[in-house]
Amino acid sequence: MPLLVRISRRQFKSIVMIIHFLRALVLGTLLLVGDLTWANIPGGGTGTGANVTLTDNGTTVTLANGIVSIVITKSSAEIHTFNYTFNNTGSSQTINVLSGGTSGGQLYWFQNGGTFVAGPFTYSVVVTNGNYAEISLSYASPTNGIMDIHYSMLRGSPGFYTTPILTHRVQDGVIGIELRPNIYAGSIFNWMSVDAARNRLMQVAGGSSVGVDGAPAECSLWTSGLYAGQYEDKYKYTANLANLKCWGWSSVGTGGKNVGLWSVTASPEYYPGGPLERSLMEHIGTTILNVFTGHYYGLASDGTLLNGELWTKTYGPYFYYCNNVTNQITSTNQAATALYNDALAQGVAEQSAWPYSWFTNANYTPAINRGTVIGKITISDSGNPNASAAGLWVGVAQQPPVDASHDFQQWTKPYQFWSQTDANGNFVISNVIAGTNYTLFAF
Repeated sequence: MPLLVRISRRQFKSIVMIIHFLRALVLGTLLLVGDLTWANIPGGGTGTGANVTLTDNGTTVTLANGIVSIVITKSSAEIHTFNYTFNNTGSSQTINVLSGGTSGGQLYWFQNGGTFVAGPFTYSVVVTNGNYAEISLSYASPTNGIMDIHYSMLRGSPGFYTTPILTHRVQDGVIGIELRPNIYAGSIFNWMSVDAARNRLMQVAGGSSVGVDGAPAECSLWTSGLYAGQYEDKYKYTANLANLKCWGWSSVGTGGKNVGLWSVTASPEYYPGGPLERSLMEHIGTTILNVFTGHYYGLASDGTLLNGELWTKTYGPYFYYCNNVTNQITSTNQAATALYNDALAQGVAEQSAWPYSWFTNANYTPAINRGTVIGKITISDSGNPNASAAGLWVGVAQQPPVDASHDFQQWTKPYQFWSQTDANGNFVISNVIAGTNYTLFAF
């Protein structure tokens, strides 16, 4: 049967539960432990350098810190200019990492019909103090909810953070939850990195392909180019969100800049469907996606808010990160590997900094209102005496109040907090938001 757990503030020291899990007897001890510390300054920078500046240009606003600058269109929250300044073998270069991408290159917000009405947004400054700047672009529909998009930048950081917040109020009607920011990266990029298995030079120019009879429209067959005779399909580049720290594109090889552009996530808590939620990350067209509410493969299928249902969720902050390696690295593979490994390391640094102390919002839970669940699962099952508790996924989530399903894989609305057991069945679930009526899951 499900185990209901109260996750309280950190000062509540311990709770002990006995868990009956499926037909095996599973013993678990849950503890709330003290504060965790993070090892790195978030944002990939040093915390030193030029002031972060905020410039209101009328229809746009510019955030800049001497390393990166972004120009945000107020009415749509889109970005068409993302400049990155880096050292290239002793000389400084500045490039717009979106230039030449699909539709001119952009970061834009995608929704399907029947979802939150987005814009035109109202612009406001949240904070600007030299060390940090943050703006809000918000739209409140009379009956279609509130969408509030925040852009943040830190001193010395080679990137910026984005945080969309969705709210459904008592006066709001039926709304589907579907939101994702898409990036069309610039024409300089040619190497895609999803994970260790999908990490390769891509056919971004030239080459030809044909459709495949009887296959979905997304499937094609290369007839010339790098991968002639092989099939292409954007769904080859889906991945389990719980395991990813970063994904993105690099500009390498002849004519390349040895520069990377990455989406880096510090926490998977705001993604739907639990740890096996599989989503589309990127594909041909130098696209970088961050799918907050996708329904791929039948998971996370409860994403409909009913009339008057009270709900709000904060997605992020998550990080768009730029990096580079010296052009003295001439090998395409070597440069791409160096950029990817650095992005992975940045993902670890971002995770160690979660929840971010610098982001303050009524809809974002700080560390003081979170706890850590520690336990050990042992299995005693006469039908399978060699059963091991190693490598189990263990998680806690609050069932949506307006939902008939008891399957966390279907849930889009709540936050979910997961980890895996070690070889001895021990687990640690960090940064769980304080609350009641949590259910503990293990599989």
